[in-house]
Amino acid sequence: MTSRPAARPADALASLRPPTSEENGRVTPMMAQYRQIKDANPDCLLFYRMGDFYELFFEDAEIASKALGIVLTKRGKHLGEDIPMCGVPIERADDYLQRLIGLGHRVAVCEQIEDPAEARKRGGKSVVGRAIVRLVTPGTITEERLLEPGRANVLLAIVRVRASDEEWSYGLASVDISTGAFNVGETRDEGLGAEIARIEPREIVLSETMQAEPRWRTLLAELGVAVTPVAQNAADGISAQRRLADHFGVGTLDGLGSFSRAELAAAAAALAYVERTQLAARPNLARPTRALRGSTVEIDAATRANLELTRTASGERAGSLAGTIDLAVTPAGSRLLGERLAGPLTDPAAIDARLDAVGFLLAETGLRAELRRGLKSAPDLVRALSRLALQRGGPRDLASLGQGLAAAAAVAALLGRHDGLPAELAAAAQAAAGAEPSLALRLSEALADDLPLNRRDGGFVRP
Repeated sequence: MTSRPAARPADALASLRPPTSEENGRVTPMMAQYRQIKDANPDCLLFYRMGDFYELFFEDAEIASKALGIVLTKRGKHLGEDIPMCGVPIERADDYLQRLIGLGHRVAVCEQIEDPAEARKRGGKSVVGRAIVRLVTPGTITEERLLEPGRANVLLAIVRVRASDEEWSYGLASVDISTGAFNVGETRDEGLGAEIARIEPREIVLSETMQAEPRWRTLLAELGVAVTPVAQNAADGISAQRRLADHFGVGTLDGLGSFSRAELAAAAAALAYVERTQLAARPNLARPTRALRGSTVEIDAATRANLELTRTASGERAGSLAGTIDLAVTPAGSRLLGERLAGPLTDPAAIDARLDAVGFLLAETGLRAELRRGLKSAPDLVRALSRLALQRGGPRDLASLGQGLAAAAAVAALLGRHDGLPAELAAAAQAAAGAEPSLALRLSEALADDLPLNRRDGGFVRP
C-alpha cells in the first residue's frame, strides 16, 4: 500500500485530523457526520458526496491532492485552523479511482442517501443523510475503465488450518466479482507461493496473525500484491458457515459440494470480504468450484517470472507469452488464454479433450472464420452483467447484454450445423443455445442508438 506522508508535529496533526467525539459539539453537523463515517473506515480515503462532487478532507485531502495532482484548498475551520479539502467531479470519479487504486489506496465511497429537500424539513441545521455504499479496493473493482479487458481481477482469500501437529493446510478462495468466478483449492506450505503466483491476484485477504509473520510478509512483498489483513473470525465458526449457505441459498454446506475444512474457511473469508466491500448490492457469484490439487503443473513464482507466461519482468502483458500469441477476438477469450497458460494441464484425458477441440477448428477453416466474425461482435457480457447485478451498470451495459445474447444465439446456430462436435465444443454450443433472443430484440428496440455512459445523463430510451 502507498505510504502516508511523513509524520507531523503534534500541534499540526491536531489541526489536520478529523475532530474527536469530544470536539464534535464545536463543529458543524456536516463535519460531525464526516467524522462518524471516517471513524468507521480509518484505512480508506473517504470520497464524501457533496452535490456533484466527491470531497476529501484533512489528511485524506492531502494524500489525494498529491496522488492525483489536483488543487488542495480549504473548507471552513477546525480548532481555529483551515480544514484541507480537495474534490473530484462525479462524472470523472472513475478516472481518479483508477489512479488511486493503482497507487495501492483503498477508497470508501460515501453517497447521499436522502433528498436535500427532506433534510431541510427536519430543520435548518439538519444534514443530508449519507452512507458508505462500497469500499473500492484492487480486488473488488468492476468498472470497465478500471479493469484490464484481458486480465482477470482476482481477490484471493487465504486461510490456514491445522492438518496435523506439525503441518498447516492452506485453503485458497479466488473470487472475481467482475465476472462472478469463484474457485477454491487447498495446498500445503511448499506449494503456497506457486499457487499464489498461478492465480495472479490483484489483492490478497488473510488473517492479521499470518500477515504479521516475517516469512509470509517476505513472500507477499516479493509478489508485489496488495494485502488486506482481516480478523481470523471472518473464516471461523458457525456464522461464517451460515454466511456461505445463505448466500448460495442452500440449507447446509453439503449443498455446495464436497469441500475440505480449509477450502470452506477460505470461501467464507472471501465472501465476508466481498460483502464488507459491496454494501449497496450483492454480487452475482457462481457457486464455488474446486481446482483439483495436481490438475495443473505447479510452477514456482521465480520460474513463472522467468518464463514470462502472462507478464514480463516489468509487469506488462505485452511481450509475455500470453501477449505474443493472443489472437482472441473477445476480452473473455484473452482472459481464458491467460488462465490456461498460467496453469498447464497435467491430466492426459483433459489435454486430449482440449486438443480434440483445437484440431476440429483447425480442420474446419470455414467454421473457424465464421466463429471469429461472430465473436467479434460480442461485448464483454459477463462483466456487463456483473455491473448490472451490483447496480453500477449503465445504458451501455444494457446494450452489451442484448448484443451478447444475439452473438451467443449466432454462435449456437453455427455450431449446431455441424455433426460430431468434440465434447468441449458441444458443451459450448449447448451453453450458447440457452441465450434468449427475444430479450436481445426487446433491448435493441428499447435503447437509443447513441447511448450515454451513465444512466443519470438520460436520453438512452428510444423515443
